[in-house]
Amino acid sequence: YVCGFVVLLQALIFRELVNVRYRADCEIIVGRVPLFRTLQWAWYGVATFYTYGDFLYEFSSQRWYLAHITRALRYHGLIAFAMYCLLFVFSICTLRASTLKYQVQQLTWTIVTLCLVIGQMKFVAHNIFFGLFWFFFPCFLVIANDCWAYAWGLTLGRKLIKETPFFRLSPNKTWEGFIGAAFSTVIMGLFFAGLFAHTRYLTCPAERLTFRPHHGVEGSCTPHPIFELGPLPFPGDALRALLPGAWQSTSLLPNVVMVRPVQLHGAALSLFASVVAPFGGFLASAIKRAYGVKDFDSLIPGHGGVTDRMDCQFLMALCTWVYLHSFVMDSSTVSGLFAHALLLEPAQQRELYDQLREHLVSTGVLLK
Repeated sequence: YVCGFVVLLQALIFRELVNVRYRADCEIIVGRVPLFRTLQWAWYGVATFYTYGDFLYEFSSQRWYLAHITRALRYHGLIAFAMYCLLFVFSICTLRASTLKYQVQQLTWTIVTLCLVIGQMKFVAHNIFFGLFWFFFPCFLVIANDCWAYAWGLTLGRKLIKETPFFRLSPNKTWEGFIGAAFSTVIMGLFFAGLFAHTRYLTCPAERLTFRPHHGVEGSCTPHPIFELGPLPFPGDALRALLPGAWQSTSLLPNVVMVRPVQLHGAALSLFASVVAPFGGFLASAIKRAYGVKDFDSLIPGHGGVTDRMDCQFLMALCTWVYLHSFVMDSSTVSGLFAHALLLEPAQQRELYDQLREHLVSTGVLLK
């Protein structure tokens, strides 16, 4: 159900981005460019079909009890490629000499929009199913950073750094807001990552494809070890040596502190949410300035469109997946290997069994 909500948001964002160009050049399009909106949404449909079909295939291929889904999606990549080829040929066939330049520009704009909306969010379903923490917490960080940037900018904006503007296309952005928000967001990431780690609803991974909320949380869910409290070395002795003699006996500087590893991961994601993710918002501001609009839409009163609120979330979702895949997720699991073994032919399964048994015997793990 969370993935369904994300798909809805993606559709709304794609609509707003392509509408920016449609509204600006409406007089060129009407009656002259064939199947203008149809082709745009066809490209979106093919991209969505490939992205979420690929997720379903990978998710099911890592779980032996979902082998039937893996078999059903065996030719998903081939079908998606065939759809892409047909749409590509059809798009080229609609080109007209009188509007050729505009149509090429529009095709390029559509593909770039898909890269922003679908490409950067390709792995968001993986984040969601690995644990809702990895969906809600990064979103929380981006929102917190935006709020802190506004607060620090309102308080200290252009009082410390006056000469150099932070971003010329967004005159309201200030260095004080950017730096202050980064510091505040990292502190919040350390604290709230540990706070969210107490909630099994957020930390438990999803092992089934279902719309049922909380499914698996009430069962034998085992959260990832990074959510568990553990010792972390702390240079208490070294810091005490730097203090004046009267303070060297203080017990406030321990050699070991108890933290949850996810808090350190949360601080790392907070840094990205503060330093890199805001540039997604700067890109959105540049697009609006280029087409002379204040907001992408009026869907959300007082805020504009969905894109105005989600412009920094795309890159943040991609960063979360890359970070998880690099530092948290296991590259292979017993369940995943067993699921792949079930997809083999019986003769291949027997060959795998013989080779594995021979290896275990040669290493002394299994008696001959």
